[in-house]
Amino acid sequence: MQEKFYDPDKCMGFMTFTTSRMLAASLHKHMAALGLDLTAEQWGLLMRFWNRGDITQEEITRIAGVDKSTVSRALKGMERKGWIIRKLDPADTRRKILSLTDKADALKQSSLRAVQITLAQALKGIDMEECAVCLKVLGLIKTNLLDAAE
Repeated sequence: MQEKFYDPDKCMGFMTFTTSRMLAASLHKHMAALGLDLTAEQWGLLMRFWNRGDITQEEITRIAGVDKSTVSRALKGMERKGWIIRKLDPADTRRKILSLTDKADALKQSSLRAVQITLAQALKGIDMEECAVCLKVLGLIKTNLLDAAE
């Protein structure tokens, strides 16, 4: 058998990337099963709104950890679906404040159920201590990458 040039199954980057994509696909499947037209990306942004309230596009881009064009595209789709509205910031009319609508708030509990189902499936057989270690390591990696980007 030929030796592997590079083993992706032993690479943190590859494993987190592919696992993230698989989690997103699973979440989308569970959202659809509950009758929700909601992607993992959209849910991630909605969750930020539910946790923080009104927010500027710059703030949500920063805390979501993705590029401006990705967030902009997702927000436009969410606006088309009637989930967010944009208002001028009274302190700085060049900025817009994003707010959730009642339609988006109505998604909160049912979408959380899809997340819980997805995570229960994904974390099957993994004890909470292992999960805590994984979250700690991922948090450190995220901090290192944020520090390197500054």
